[in-house]
Amino acid sequence: MLTKEENDYLSKIDPNRKVSIHPFNSKGKKLGEAIVKQIKKSFSNLKVLFMGSVALEISGQKDIDIYALANMEDFDKYLPTFEKLFGEVNKQGRYVKKSFVEWKFNKDGYEIEVYLTEPPDRQIKVYEILRSNNKLLKEYEDLKLSFDGKNYKDYQRAKYEFYNRILKV
Repeated sequence: MLTKEENDYLSKIDPNRKVSIHPFNSKGKKLGEAIVKQIKKSFSNLKVLFMGSVALEISGQKDIDIYALANMEDFDKYLPTFEKLFGEVNKQGRYVKKSFVEWKFNKDGYEIEVYLTEPPDRQIKVYEILRSNNKLLKEYEDLKLSFDGKNYKDYQRAKYEFYNRILKV
């Protein structure tokens, strides 16, 4: 069973969007680690997580997910530096929601997503489970590979169902 937020996200996906899965490449891991290092250079006490398929060293969509964790009421002290690192406020790069700020950009063939966010407990738990369980990690990578070239909405739904199942383990 999917959450309301998951169903809301699925309802907004372009029905013609397709998935493109690529093998793990250490170049992406180095790029993600460099972005984390950039953030930590400015804010050594800020907890920064590099998560997702590149961090897990498995096949994926060539996207890099970086989460800088902070309380929403502290976002203002981080925003000016994040904007210097990842771009000014504009319709292409930064989206402000109630509990996170997101920057999206491309670098070296990777789609980078940097979030200044309140801790996303669910995503952290999924990442930790996958990182510590090779059987589930292999199953997750196989799921991703099975959707290469197929409908993105179906792919995202399958990932959500997988996450919900492993969170109950």
